Amino acid sequence: MKRFNEGQMRVSAQLYTVRQRGDLAAQLDLVASCGFTDVETVGFHGLSPNEVAACVTSSGFRVRSAHFDWEEFETCLEDIVALLGLLECPVAVMPWLTPKVRPDTAEGWRAVSGQLAEWADHLSSHGIRLAYHNHDFDLVGETGATPLDIVLEQENLSWQPDIGWLAVAGCDIARILDRFASRIVSAHIKDADPAAGIGDERWRDLGQGVIDWAPVLCALADSACTDLLVEHDETGNHRRTLETGRRFLMDQMAERCG
Repeated sequence: MKRFNEGQMRVSAQLYTVRQRGDLAAQLDLVASCGFTDVETVGFHGLSPNEVAACVTSSGFRVRSAHFDWEEFETCLEDIVALLGLLECPVAVMPWLTPKVRPDTAEGWRAVSGQLAEWADHLSSHGIRLAYHNHDFDLVGETGATPLDIVLEQENLSWQPDIGWLAVAGCDIARILDRFASRIVSAHIKDADPAAGIGDERWRDLGQGVIDWAPVLCALADSACTDLLVEHDETGNHRRTLETGRRFLMDQMAERCG
């Protein structure tokens, strides 16, 4: 069985999981009480870059990466640069294309990937990497011709796989992780039961879905991944989800350390 090197990957919390739990300070307080010291942020929380940075700094968290949607990259790119500089955060992630701007042709996806590559060049000049985060709509098609394949044709883009969405899309998860191993910067670790429906009822706390985690974590250990980010799209119990997720991953990693 593949073993993790000590300190190879950190277990962090994705703040999208707790977005319903008040303002940024309240979200960070909850995450801290669940044992996390590292987070991935989402957008600006209605604050200025300086205000976000001050809140995060006072909480004592380290921001491992930060999500910004397509519109934020289009309109607030310099604010993104400023915020990540203040946070000393080296990774920005583009996680979502709304249906109204989502391409339905290969040519459209090449235009998307080209724009992402331009933003990646700009961010790189500030010491920031840009990663693309998948859902299931970008995994449709033959191997080598999916939207994700088209995006990752751009060599300056990294990938943040969402394991739950890979499962929902019916992928051979370990195989696709192996294909893009050198491009993986971090991973959203969430569990699923794809047979449970087509909406949020599919999501599960870690270890309570149908994903076979041993080969997935082995594939991530063989990749360039540095962060395992606990996430749940629509949990009914935020504390339980965070504590269960952190404990599950720490236990899984402990079994493979040494």
